[in-house]
Amino acid sequence: MAQGLNIGRFHFRLREVLQRLWVRVTSFAVLGLLTAVTGFLLRNQIPNGLAGMIGADAIAPILDIIASSMLTVTTFSLSILTAAYATASSGTTPRAVQLLVKDGVSQTVLATFIGAFIFSLVGLIMLNTGLYGDGGRIVLFGVTLAVILIVVVSLLRWINRLGELGLVGDTLSRVEQSTDKALANRLAAPWLGANPLRGAAPLDSVAHHAPQVGYVQNCDMQALSELADRHDLILYLSATPGDFVHLGSPLFHVQNLPDDDEKAQALCRRLTACITLRPARSFEQDPRFGFSVLSEIGQRALSSAVNDPGTAVSVVGRMLRILSQWDYEAVPEVCYPRLYVPAITAQEILRDNLLPLARDGSQIFALQVTLQEAMMALVRLSPPIFGTAAASLARDFVNYASQGLVLESEISKIAAMADNVARMVPSSCANPAT
Repeated sequence: MAQGLNIGRFHFRLREVLQRLWVRVTSFAVLGLLTAVTGFLLRNQIPNGLAGMIGADAIAPILDIIASSMLTVTTFSLSILTAAYATASSGTTPRAVQLLVKDGVSQTVLATFIGAFIFSLVGLIMLNTGLYGDGGRIVLFGVTLAVILIVVVSLLRWINRLGELGLVGDTLSRVEQSTDKALANRLAAPWLGANPLRGAAPLDSVAHHAPQVGYVQNCDMQALSELADRHDLILYLSATPGDFVHLGSPLFHVQNLPDDDEKAQALCRRLTACITLRPARSFEQDPRFGFSVLSEIGQRALSSAVNDPGTAVSVVGRMLRILSQWDYEAVPEVCYPRLYVPAITAQEILRDNLLPLARDGSQIFALQVTLQEAMMALVRLSPPIFGTAAASLARDFVNYASQGLVLESEISKIAAMADNVARMVPSSCANPAT
């Protein structure tokens, strides 16, 4: 089962915290502080007189250089990151900026700079107060050389990253990688370990509405299953990671609730606590969000202000590359027999994200050809999964192309390609697979 989807509340929130910039920066700062203090603790373990022999007396000016330069480099790096975020937001879509914020290289580099600054600052204070002694100076000298090496490596990584940070191509690659990973996790557990829920929940089940407006980011399936087993419940989840919920939408339906209203409400609150809601969507557990962000980037590229159809064509190719891993029909692996969960569908992903590109790029022949070729490729890949959805979408592409294209020869070619897509779909594929 995909561990990226089915994780507990504690691990989910811990991972959320660890992905934030301040956590890594604080960790490196504390490490720098502890490293400087270590020299003081080991001062009596080093023979006197050795410091002068290896030149450890020169440590003070070295630390002074590190302290002053690291503060300047950190300030400069923060300004570059801010500019990169603004560039990515205006050049692609604001929804993609969160991937830049979570960039591991940027976080590590900033953390290294700040950690080195804290280390040198504490080292200077302890040197000037005479706490180190000759033995402590030797330890501090050795650690300072290691810190300089780490800083140099970090600067080289940072320079290499600055050449692409915030650019359209880099942002597209980040979104593609995140979406590809999220879809792989979801395909490994389409129903999150529960039974497939096809259609509506039973009429005798009781709906429990969301306590707030937001998006589902995580479902603790293990905790839900334990509660259902303990209280003999059958649970039908109406919302899975990525779904938007509000006060009037059911979060889940429950069968076999206690007759006592107070106990039933208390139990529903415990079930609700197993589902994490956030104001915005995330890439990690929601492949549909990644496709949506890719589609947004393509739509912005097709706007008259940007006029970059090549990016839209690239977006279609990236979507096709991600979907190419969906070449099999999943078989339910039921680990939680009392839970029922709906799955995402190929038709949902294709229609929600490719149709806007066809609409906004109705006058661009190259894009219309690319869209039809993508539908052909998906049908060849797996007719049971993509066949019906691709054929229906190909006809919609023709309708948009007929309104935007001028040359009859171009419209005829798009229509012929759509007919080929329809002919490729076996007659047995009556319904899109879930």
